[in-house]
Amino acid sequence: MADDNHIINNCNKNIISEILDESQRNYFKIICVYDGIDIVRLFFNNENNGFIKLLITDENMDYMNGSEAIKIVRKIENMRNIKKINIISLSCHEDYAFRDKIIQSGADFILTKPLTKQSIQSLIDFNNLLL
Repeated sequence: MADDNHIINNCNKNIISEILDESQRNYFKIICVYDGIDIVRLFFNNENNGFIKLLITDENMDYMNGSEAIKIVRKIENMRNIKKINIISLSCHEDYAFRDKIIQSGADFILTKPLTKQSIQSLIDFNNLLL
């Protein structure tokens, strides 16, 4: 989970933790990072042999935005020939061109901020994102 705002990161972490507890998937660990560079470091430092199941990232962050980080994550997956993880991008923008840019970067889904329990729960359930 990546957002440059610590408060939003903690709120999102609490929402995801609640969903995982309710679905008895509380064996997952939630890692919070604070910009796109942190996302890239996380992926370079892990072979991702099933370790990272889902990435939820804000688009507008300091140093490196979400879509730039997503492009690099997808390149790492291709270079290492590893399974693609599911990536959800969070954005407050509803402009179609902006959202299309995020999808073109490699995101699987876009959710409009703020993240709600209902929006993420239905996305996780419908798409089996954590299986």
